[in-house]
Amino acid sequence: MQLASHVQATDAFKDLWIEGEVAQATSGSSGHVYFTLRDNVAQLQCVLFASRAAQIPLTPRDGTKLIAHGYVEFYVRGGRCQLMVDDLLPAGAGDAYLRLEALKRRLVAEGLFAAERKRALPKAPRRVGVVTSPVGAAWRDLQAVIARRDPRIEIVLAPALVQGTGAAESMIAALDGLAQLATLDVVILARGGGAAEDLGPFNDEALVRAIARFPRPLVSGVGHETDVTLADLVADLRAPTPSVAAELVVPDAGAEQERARRAWRRVDGRVREALRGRRTRLVQARRLLERRAPAVRLAGLRQRLDEDRRALDRAIARAVPARRTRAVAAQRRLVALSPLAVLGRGYAIVEGADGHVRADAARLEVGERVRLRLRDGRAGARVEEVERDRGADRG
Repeated sequence: MQLASHVQATDAFKDLWIEGEVAQATSGSSGHVYFTLRDNVAQLQCVLFASRAAQIPLTPRDGTKLIAHGYVEFYVRGGRCQLMVDDLLPAGAGDAYLRLEALKRRLVAEGLFAAERKRALPKAPRRVGVVTSPVGAAWRDLQAVIARRDPRIEIVLAPALVQGTGAAESMIAALDGLAQLATLDVVILARGGGAAEDLGPFNDEALVRAIARFPRPLVSGVGHETDVTLADLVADLRAPTPSVAAELVVPDAGAEQERARRAWRRVDGRVREALRGRRTRLVQARRLLERRAPAVRLAGLRQRLDEDRRALDRAIARAVPARRTRAVAAQRRLVALSPLAVLGRGYAIVEGADGHVRADAARLEVGERVRLRLRDGRAGARVEEVERDRGADRG
């Protein structure tokens, strides 16, 4: 009894990885799988319940070598220990993989990956933070996508290492810095594709916890579509690539313009339909009156008809300005949403010879040929001088 109590009371037997050769594997009618793991020294009886067996791609077979995860229970009546298995891996998975799986299980148990703690993205962000390498392709892709979808968006870059020694600490510092900006709407954590081992910093426990405590919605766009890190699991939304992350965060201004145009057409159509209906009823009433009214009442009815017509005209006169006001407001929203409105106020978008937007003075070189995108066209230019604002290298 003391041995059973000790096994149940201590945590030492509740999170075990056991490697061995499978023997005596059998499946019950209930779907439970019973087998033994053994090596040259000892053996341990194991059970894999049907509910877990249905979720694990591996099936224990005699002679195969597996790594089993689970917890130990001691049965007093039979005097035996049994491993209650909840996961199976092929032998040789490696210590790093096992450590990552153990960390993932612990964070899942804490609820860091739970769907109910995920926050919705803002529908109309104005200021977007980005944590990535300032010299990587991910940063260039993010800039290009955001500028194309809505050039009014302000991007705040928090430069960080995204690979190698110190990368996790660098990204944590960048996130902590962005957390101090009260006007920030949403943040993108991004890195381009690479080998699986290059994504190691995004599985760092400290980084995962920094993402979990970040005060505003955060979208991860790390690696390729098939790469899934712990940072992806804890983020409010996971994007398969940095470019897709930008598309998810920034609404397409062109689509907003089209919605405004459709609203304008609906308002105009309803006003016209209302006017046609009122005129039709007026004509029908006049014809009915002329057919049915006695001669002695005709003059009085005509007078009432004139009064009704004037009242109708007044009602239409009141209705039309109100509907026209709503239509004008819709048109103003349409104009405000147009990227051309920004250019129309004297701004220009600078593009390099490679077609990419030059949003920073640091990316321009003296003598470089650039193109200026203006409200009504484009112009070629050559950079004669580059003057950067004081403090542009900070942050």
